[in-house]
Amino acid sequence: METYERVENTTKVGIQNRLKDYNSVILDMWDYFESAGFAFHGVIRDWTGVFHNGAYYAVHHFVKDRPDQDCIAPDSGYSWKDIFRSDSAAGALFLFLEKSGFRLRMPEQAAIDALMASTVCDDSDMFRTALYPSINDWSLMSPKHKFQVYGVHKTCALLIEIYSLDIPPYGASKLPLPFPEDRCQPSFDFWDLVPNEPKKRSKRAIEGETLDYLEKVDDELLAVTRAKIKKIYDEHSIIGLLNSGGVDSRLTLQLMIEHAIKNPDPSKRIMVISADTLVENPGVKKIIHDLREALHKAFSWIEYHIVEPREDNTLLVCIIGKGYQAPSVTFKYCVRRLKIEPAREFLEAVFLADGADDTVLVLGSRDNESVQRRRSLSKHFGGDFYGHHPVGNIRTASPVRDWTKQEVVTYLAFNRAPWKGARNTELLAFYGNAAGSECPLGAAVVNDNEAMMQCGKSARMGCYLCTIAQDKSMGNLISTHPEYEKYYQFRRILKAIGQDIRYGGITGFQRIGKSKIGSGIGDLTIDCRTHLLQAMARFDIEWRKSEIITAYQMVLERETVEGFPVTERFRKAIYRLIGVSGPFQRLLGHSVFDPYGTGVDQCSEEDSEAIKRALAKRRTMI
Repeated sequence: METYERVENTTKVGIQNRLKDYNSVILDMWDYFESAGFAFHGVIRDWTGVFHNGAYYAVHHFVKDRPDQDCIAPDSGYSWKDIFRSDSAAGALFLFLEKSGFRLRMPEQAAIDALMASTVCDDSDMFRTALYPSINDWSLMSPKHKFQVYGVHKTCALLIEIYSLDIPPYGASKLPLPFPEDRCQPSFDFWDLVPNEPKKRSKRAIEGETLDYLEKVDDELLAVTRAKIKKIYDEHSIIGLLNSGGVDSRLTLQLMIEHAIKNPDPSKRIMVISADTLVENPGVKKIIHDLREALHKAFSWIEYHIVEPREDNTLLVCIIGKGYQAPSVTFKYCVRRLKIEPAREFLEAVFLADGADDTVLVLGSRDNESVQRRRSLSKHFGGDFYGHHPVGNIRTASPVRDWTKQEVVTYLAFNRAPWKGARNTELLAFYGNAAGSECPLGAAVVNDNEAMMQCGKSARMGCYLCTIAQDKSMGNLISTHPEYEKYYQFRRILKAIGQDIRYGGITGFQRIGKSKIGSGIGDLTIDCRTHLLQAMARFDIEWRKSEIITAYQMVLERETVEGFPVTERFRKAIYRLIGVSGPFQRLLGHSVFDPYGTGVDQCSEEDSEAIKRALAKRRTMI
């Protein structure tokens, strides 16, 4: 294990001086903290109080809600009395909580594993000795360890974390703060149980943005659009059609192909470009792949490219392998990694192979989608017909900018696509059941800021693991696609423990480069990642084997060399997804049986040569 270096972190966390709300039980506990000599270091994100008394304590409060039991690890079987002395500050606190009516339990956690392994070691287990030669040194060596104790009361719940690291967790104040004087007991706790009347929000639907059909599409609008399509087709020999799998991009694609069929030109190169983030809504993914197959069978002269993120940048690899928090409104790392970078890499490698002089990207963007989209398109195109892409200065065009959604669905409903399979009616039925708009691939390709702003706001029907948007489409689809229930439930767990610090799934301090630690919220703990892996297995969430191995390699590289043990639970959860079971589990990850450190038994170069020699010898004997 290398030595950790503590460094200053420029990222600041908002520190408050009181909880968002109290009840009488919480008030008594805070009075105890003050009288027992605890120092107060502030409140983080409304509900997490940080204190110090020999060690740092993070006390996460569930006052207005209750913790989701699906987001809490199983009981470890240990009591706090097995870990802490009753005469210690922690022991006295737990005794006080039990007398106050809290039921305390310790979930499975790496800190307990480390403590137990350091005091009880079976030397007769040669596999354990071989795989973990420094097991006696695990106990509390890693500053990433923290002990967690849940407390449940009939009026509230708590998660108490006790740190071995001498840095205020979650970016709390380095210096003690005065205890809040304005905390006071409510007149009647009963009122906390009475739900507030929800505020009624007026929904202002943009005119024409429903899925209702019209009698027909306006002839003049259709004529103007066909003229735009002709202009694009005549002026370029390389035409890229962006297809997100939604109705707007389907309309643009169909109009362009209809024109190309009527005006065949062998010199034209037409490409359809779609994105698969590898966590796409399964219905959208099916639509994209069905369309590619249908176009391939009907029109061999149309190319279809589906771009994917690099394996080390996929969402699940970032979460499980790198320990990134679940994406949020303020931390949209997924947009660039899953959408922007793959699309741009494709443009540079394939679309611009022969230069940008004669190329155009055709978008399915419309002004009427949202106010934000209208502003973005106006800024991008100005008063010109063509815009310009920052990569290679490729021309961009959006021939359906003036259409409404009603006009889009009307055309698709009454004009059969010129290919077999991947029918428009199937697409419309799917989007009708979801009652959502499409995730804009065009935004990801054309403009970084547009992609960042749109993803999680107007975008729907995008990633099934999207923890940014308040997307109801997946829930709406469950009635017609019950097989989507598992994605909906897994996303709920990921959003809770991957964003809400009250579940203790985030370390509480920032990892700044290799072996450097600073103040901040932090990355996901090994226990949190284990819980997510177990949930993936329980819900049968698909994850490519190569991604699993990549994530495991990252964990081994970024965690074990820094002194943080990879728990047996984590290994078993990984092996279960890979499909490894039985006595060979303890051998995987071993330098002899796993020469490349992937966590999966495989042949080394020496093994391959030995196999070749054995086969050659066998052939000579036959």
